Amino acid sequence: MKIAIATVAFVTALLPATNALAEQWSCSFPNQRLDAWIRGQIMVSTDGTEATVFDSLINEAHAGPIGARVTANNDKRLTAKWTLKRIELRHGFAPRIDYTLTYLKDTGRANITATAPLLEDYNNADRAGGNFVASGSCKPR
Repeated sequence: MKIAIATVAFVTALLPATNALAEQWSCSFPNQRLDAWIRGQIMVSTDGTEATVFDSLINEAHAGPIGARVTANNDKRLTAKWTLKRIELRHGFAPRIDYTLTYLKDTGRANITATAPLLEDYNNADRAGGNFVASGSCKPR
């Protein structure tokens, strides 16, 4: 239910900014835990060099979509980057997490990385930082 409400909120937030050049994708990254640093479902909307991204972690931290930077958008790929700050989950805290999502348009495949230079992992106290990756796919919306 929360995901359905969040999806409706995301789409509603995008409507005023949507025009003929805007592109929207729904990206899925299977096997991600509900409380993971990378979530299983990410929505991306682009318009030129700007993007909007949304997932359940962003919803928890910001109660809606956030801006992202498009570093590549051509016939072959879309790459978007964004940063979340001061994220606390039940299993850890990250002062900053940098995300990079790359979608290969020909194949539909997508990869995402999340880098948290100063991650406090409550389950692994000796861990000084975190690098997380996931593979999945994106579909145009």
